[in-house]
Amino acid sequence: MKNLKYILAALATVAFFACKQDQYYLYNDIARLQFGPEPSRIYTTSYNLADTLKMYTFYYEDASIKQDTVFFDIYAIGGTKNTDRAFTLRQDQIANATNAISGTHFVPFNDPKVAKHYVIKAGTVHTRVPIIILRDPSLKTTTPKLKFSIVADGSFSLGEPSNIWRKLEFTDRLSQPSSWNAHFTQYYFGKYSVTKHAFLINTTGDKWDSIFIDEMYAGGNLIDYYRTVAKTALINYNAANPTAPLKDEFGDLIVFP
Repeated sequence: MKNLKYILAALATVAFFACKQDQYYLYNDIARLQFGPEPSRIYTTSYNLADTLKMYTFYYEDASIKQDTVFFDIYAIGGTKNTDRAFTLRQDQIANATNAISGTHFVPFNDPKVAKHYVIKAGTVHTRVPIIILRDPSLKTTTPKLKFSIVADGSFSLGEPSNIWRKLEFTDRLSQPSSWNAHFTQYYFGKYSVTKHAFLINTTGDKWDSIFIDEMYAGGNLIDYYRTVAKTALINYNAANPTAPLKDEFGDLIVFP
């Protein structure tokens, strides 16, 4: 009886891991396509969904800049081919949101300007997907959301469900950088607000965009240095304005952990 229990337990374990493998498409039966992190982080589990949402603002750019490109990484599963393989993207509408308008806020996915880049080249399994966003005047007052996903076609079936779509939010206002994430909030600079963001920019003269935040992380003690600078500047501001301490746009006091 004990042996039977052990056998059943072993079979259950095998079935569990088999299901996990099916869930993540860890096989090479057919060509599949899915998004993922940049190549240097492809085997780092914590970065699997790092690029699910990207945020962009034209706020820092000269008025002459009318468009920009945001890139997403995409991967073919199932090995390489000796021919180029085109793939197709589509926009998905988000309920109860300000959805980006094709041709107004971004270059349509079927426009030859971008569609020509939607190709996994022969002998490779990776490429960068360009999303060309347009600086429409409406971005001064709105933050459109662009959700897009891979379309199954003659070249590719779909990969892991959580990685067949990505989302981009963009504006022409000061907005929360992608790198101002939960970790950055909890351990370094607290809850994001536009007021706090502007205060940091005015205090240091730096952009405080995702590139700047990533550079702080990579700079050893640099992030602690800027945290100290921010705390000191806030103390000095509140001391100079004892009846009107710095508050954010929600009416909450600005604080740095």
